[in-house]
Amino acid sequence: MKKWIKLSIDVDYSPSDPGINKWFCDRTSFEPADLVPGKILPYKDSGGLFGVITVVRADADAVVLRYGQSDFTLREDHPSAELDEGGRDYTRFYLNVWLSMVPVIEDSPAFYRQWTARAIRALTEEDIRVFRESELPAAKYVLGRWHSLMLPEGAASKAEAGRLLQEAADAGVADAVLMRSTLWATGDTAEDRMDLEESARLRDRALGMGSILAQLRYARNRVAGIWLAPEEPEAVVREIETRLREEPDSLPEWYAILAYAHETLGHDKEAEEAYRKGIEAGCERCYGELAEFCRERGRKEEFDKLMREGMRAGCGYCFTLGYFQSDEEFEAFEPSVKAHFVKTVVDWLEKGLALGEPICAGVLGVFYVYGRFGLEKDWGKAARYLERGALMGDSFCCSLLADLLEEGDVSGEDRRDAAVFRLRALRYGSSDPEVKEKMLEAYRDGLLDRYQNEIEQYWLDDGEYPDDDGRYDAYA
Repeated sequence: MKKWIKLSIDVDYSPSDPGINKWFCDRTSFEPADLVPGKILPYKDSGGLFGVITVVRADADAVVLRYGQSDFTLREDHPSAELDEGGRDYTRFYLNVWLSMVPVIEDSPAFYRQWTARAIRALTEEDIRVFRESELPAAKYVLGRWHSLMLPEGAASKAEAGRLLQEAADAGVADAVLMRSTLWATGDTAEDRMDLEESARLRDRALGMGSILAQLRYARNRVAGIWLAPEEPEAVVREIETRLREEPDSLPEWYAILAYAHETLGHDKEAEEAYRKGIEAGCERCYGELAEFCRERGRKEEFDKLMREGMRAGCGYCFTLGYFQSDEEFEAFEPSVKAHFVKTVVDWLEKGLALGEPICAGVLGVFYVYGRFGLEKDWGKAARYLERGALMGDSFCCSLLADLLEEGDVSGEDRRDAAVFRLRALRYGSSDPEVKEKMLEAYRDGLLDRYQNEIEQYWLDDGEYPDDDGRYDAYA
């Protein structure tokens, strides 16, 4: 739920000359106290084309404006409207009105339900300001997840996320308890230690508190049998299908887990059907997962189509589409096409990274390490992308950074850093036996003494450790 805090009247205009695509805006803004019924709202209008706007009604739920003979209602589900348009001196003008909306912070199931990863990534500067000004545990929870997903302050954001989520969890926010569980499972705590027993304890506590996040996370964990969850994909299928029948308003993210469970069981037809239903219900991650499903089965045209549709829907993974272009296909392009292709692919990856998709950081890192598609090799750029991906919890970025640190003249500090990156790669789900072997070699050489308890408990034998096939839940 959101509330409006400001009304803006915009006169947007752009010259109609061919080749000019620059827009200008005259903006006039009003606070709620300014909107008195019957008041005429003065506004800037460079073109002098538009008429009078009058306030009909303004309350907490909506603003009603009169323009000409028509009334326009602005509210949470329809916060903007175009009132008029016109032309003068080869310039087009448009009259628009819109409400600035910010979240209503409250401790309610409806409030927590809305904060999917996608919703958190879409928070505006104004939204963040509102959350920062609030001392409510619910606000700290959302801010903690925002820091965790978006890393606006780099490594400092991880510490801030941990602090905020701990405070929210201590105050009884169930979803924050689940997020603390996830941090213990990946070792992203102030203690810098993975503890699956503590993670499971907090997960069970969050389940008992009714956290939807915990239900989603536990269902996904039970498909693969990780993080001390039983491996029971058949039971997950039955439970989700029952939920979807009995609760028509269930979160669309359930379809992604249902499809994953069916795919794990080898039920290709049912998996594809669940992915497509997830797309229809609004689960953007289903685009990328269905695209991969098609690619693995040789259905390249469907893969390309789904990846492009997924980009439009906001699926971060789908912005890796250009990565799948073969080097042979690239070399067959004309020079001008090559340049356009590279720019497009890099732009896509940057957009995917901005949506919080760490795989995009890994792909960009690879491009600049090896100079793929004719890009100039640039270790500095590559390192920045890989370090960001590592902070976001990507196992590939961690393992590649470790490999690069061990190239050329290697110092003792480089070896220690590489060993830590490999340990983090394992925590984040790497199943590469070489990563584990090299980490254990470094441990035996005394480079990871501070992690002795964790390594002896989880990594010296075939004990259980995170390996989630890279499928971290978009909601959780």
